[in-house]
Amino acid sequence: MTSSLPERLRESGRVFVVAVAGDSGSGKTTFSRGIRRLLGEDLVSTFSLDDYHSLDREERRVLGITPLNPEANHLDLLAEHLGALRRGEEIEKPVYDHTEGKIGGLVPFRSAPVLIIEGLHPFYTTELRREIDFKIFVDPSRAVKRRWKIKRDCVDRHYEREAVMKEILEREPDYKIYVDVQKIYAEAVVKIEDSRLPPSLSAENPPGRYSVRLIQEVMYASPSEVDLTIDLSALFRLAEREFSIAFQRDDYYGKRVSVMTIDGELHRSMIEGLEEKLCSLTGSRTPICDRAGDEHVSSTGMAQILLCWRLLEKLQLHLAKIEK
Repeated sequence: MTSSLPERLRESGRVFVVAVAGDSGSGKTTFSRGIRRLLGEDLVSTFSLDDYHSLDREERRVLGITPLNPEANHLDLLAEHLGALRRGEEIEKPVYDHTEGKIGGLVPFRSAPVLIIEGLHPFYTTELRREIDFKIFVDPSRAVKRRWKIKRDCVDRHYEREAVMKEILEREPDYKIYVDVQKIYAEAVVKIEDSRLPPSLSAENPPGRYSVRLIQEVMYASPSEVDLTIDLSALFRLAEREFSIAFQRDDYYGKRVSVMTIDGELHRSMIEGLEEKLCSLTGSRTPICDRAGDEHVSSTGMAQILLCWRLLEKLQLHLAKIEK
């Protein structure tokens, strides 16, 4: 009897590393959350690359350096730790306290079969890129990113709005120099902008509606067990809100890519068959994507599903190499 995907991952003895890169407050956790839902919490470990800061908040202030500068981070140590974790070893991982802005002590850490790391610099060095199996870069527009960061830092972390805005402006040059360039190494780039669709004629225009462009490197050897099926009959019967879907092939920094752009909100019945099929392969009973209310799926939710679909293809290739 063929083992299930979760069983094969547990038996492999190797850790599969997913890295989600992007600026602070760019929505990285939204897309790693979809993966955690698909695989289940017992199969996934995660940590933030902020834990590898080499300077605390006060030291950065005195030196006039931002955390986006690679010199403010232990990237060599991170690469060393990822290599050990991929081999199934335990590490002594540093911890960064965002509340105090201080570097804490070390904690023992051993990864589950899939490790998700989120942060500013996962693709910055050759050594880091070598230790990552699936690379995602989240790239919202400047306006969207500013709104998200202000909300997170002011509401969730209780920072003063003026201080957050000052930090945003100070960080922008370093973001362009050190972080934005890393998207050339990503296998999937998620670009997020405000929706370009007009307000709905049948209902109030929903807040937080976005246009998402998902750029994915073409995989020529794909063992996919899942067909991407959208129920067009549901589109005509149940679509009550404006949306658009566009697809094209293109070149992106020298790589052949597929580009899918989703704008607005889709009725959940259009994609629930695909979502159920993905979950059946992992045994998950938790819906993967974020919902825009009970009946609709947001464009970011659709991107979550497509990234999970790509992840399963990568996992199948990963396991096939190990099991040879």
